[in-house]
Amino acid sequence: MGQACLRGRRRFAFSASIGATIMRIGTTRDQLLLEMEAARDRVDEAIAGLSEEQIARPDLDGWSVKDHLTHLTLWHELRFFEISRIARGGRAGFPVTDEAGVEHINEQFAANRRPLPLPQVLTDLDFAREMIRQAVANCPEDRLDQRFFEELGPNGAGHETSHADMIAAWRKREGI
Repeated sequence: MGQACLRGRRRFAFSASIGATIMRIGTTRDQLLLEMEAARDRVDEAIAGLSEEQIARPDLDGWSVKDHLTHLTLWHELRFFEISRIARGGRAGFPVTDEAGVEHINEQFAANRRPLPLPQVLTDLDFAREMIRQAVANCPEDRLDQRFFEELGPNGAGHETSHADMIAAWRKREGI
């Protein structure tokens, strides 16, 4: 089922990823989109070939791979609204919060979304990524500057990469 995550992915013409290194190219927008694509590819590689049972096992500090995917979806959904707010000239609306507050949000949404079937989880993640891609594509270039964002960055690439690395490390430990 993990292979399903690789279906029908959009490929940007300006891809220039080299392993884990991303070449800087073009505008801030181009760079953000490139980073998003590279991060998405890292997550796809991390989950490729996993069975539905493996994806559902809560072996990563109490979370399953599926929980990690729904977690990424949640933060992309929040990021979409943050980018949209900033694009309209507003201030970041997602408060910088303490670790306990973020942990509470993470645990609550992981529990709420745990019953979702894997195909929906994958579709929701794809949709949330596309929302971010469109928000970045339509945001005025000058509003994509990191200084406008507080807790949430403008593309979530680092967050996706971090979770991809956790999943890859788990696979290595488990011999999967």
